[in-house]
Amino acid sequence: MAKPKKENTESAESGENTGGKGKILIAFGIVVLLAGGAGTGYYLMNSGDEPPEDVASETEGPIEPEIGETLYLQLESPFLVNLMDSELMMQVKLALRTPYGQTMVSDFSAHEFGIRAAFLEELAKIEGRSITSENFRKDTAARLRDVANAVLEEQNIYGGVDLVLFTEFLVQ
Repeated sequence: MAKPKKENTESAESGENTGGKGKILIAFGIVVLLAGGAGTGYYLMNSGDEPPEDVASETEGPIEPEIGETLYLQLESPFLVNLMDSELMMQVKLALRTPYGQTMVSDFSAHEFGIRAAFLEELAKIEGRSITSENFRKDTAARLRDVANAVLEEQNIYGGVDLVLFTEFLVQ
């Protein structure tokens, strides 16, 4: 009689092990299915709504437009600044020139506030003794051109200012 009990015990132990392994396999299968479903759901929700990013255009920056009609934009309000290290004040009116036509002039107009603010910041750096130098206007115009183009490029617009002109210039 001892032998049959031993067999029953072995079969009971092997049945418990099979049941434990089966439960682990079922739990693992459920986890895999849930993870796969969550991953698929995430992919489907994020894949169709957004246009693909063009990596090349982000690294290249704005594209140069075709050269067209040369146009000017007069900045209507004058710029009035105190010259550094001096009691002098400078008042100037400026115009921007572009060889890229009306589209570029429209971009200038749309971002005129940013361009004006950057111009004021640059003009405020001028020292009083520098205004008597021979190349003062030429050098200042080149710096202002670069400043205007930087403002446009920050907005992902091609920097199409090729010349800044002083239309009025007064120092007191």
